[in-house]
Amino acid sequence: MQAIRKINNNAAVCLDGKGRELVALGRGIGFGAMPHEVALADISRTFYRVDEKYLNLVGEMPEDVLEFAGQLADVCRATLSYELSPNLPITLADHIAFMIERARKHMVVQMPLAYDVQQAHPVEYRLGKMAIRGAKKTFGVRLDRHEATGIALSIVNSALTLSERATRREEDVSFLIEGITRLVEEETGITVDRDSFDYARFATHVQYLIDRVSSGEPIDSQNASLYDEIRAAYPGAAECANRASKLIQVRLKVPSLTNEEKLYLMLHVNRISERVSARG
Repeated sequence: MQAIRKINNNAAVCLDGKGRELVALGRGIGFGAMPHEVALADISRTFYRVDEKYLNLVGEMPEDVLEFAGQLADVCRATLSYELSPNLPITLADHIAFMIERARKHMVVQMPLAYDVQQAHPVEYRLGKMAIRGAKKTFGVRLDRHEATGIALSIVNSALTLSERATRREEDVSFLIEGITRLVEEETGITVDRDSFDYARFATHVQYLIDRVSSGEPIDSQNASLYDEIRAAYPGAAECANRASKLIQVRLKVPSLTNEEKLYLMLHVNRISERVSARG
């Protein structure tokens, strides 16, 4: 196998024996001049067909988190009957790393949509629970049971990106994602790179909310009490969520979003603004 581009010292873009491009992990395989040959014995894991915009994230993730996410993605593919995005191991790694960070800071936030996800996607939710048990042992952290919802959503969203949709539905979703992203930029003063992973993740979460709102099934979780607290802590994100909810209401011709749905928006607006700001 030939390493052709460094991601970091322990990760590189490589070509296999058939000339196919992949991301490979292994101690020291990204070190030295490119290109160079890499022994198969030195490679611990490979990811095929990873989107270019996810490569920087691979370089930022701890190796043990990437390995854990890769194993989890393998189990998901073996368990589920539908095709999953090749980017799933990377998006899972990002979610798991953030989950571990929250746990080590003793931050516990009950996930919006927890009950809905458990009822609508029981297999994915069971995979989430399994992942939480494994993460506790692997990383030595205490994790709230609601974290299983976030894992399940990452799996569900990976399939949603591959779904075929009617032309009008695609137009509505594209219009709303772009419109909400522009609202984020106006309210926070950041510029969101539409080709970045942060945007892809944000767009996926907004798309999931749009799907839930369109179905006419309101979110009913235990987070209502957090709405005022989060709104006061992040006024910019709160104002953006209010404007975004009105945009969704008008475009989809649906009732006003609930506080639970606005809270969901606030959390993701705040996260993308923090991530983009941190990257400068």
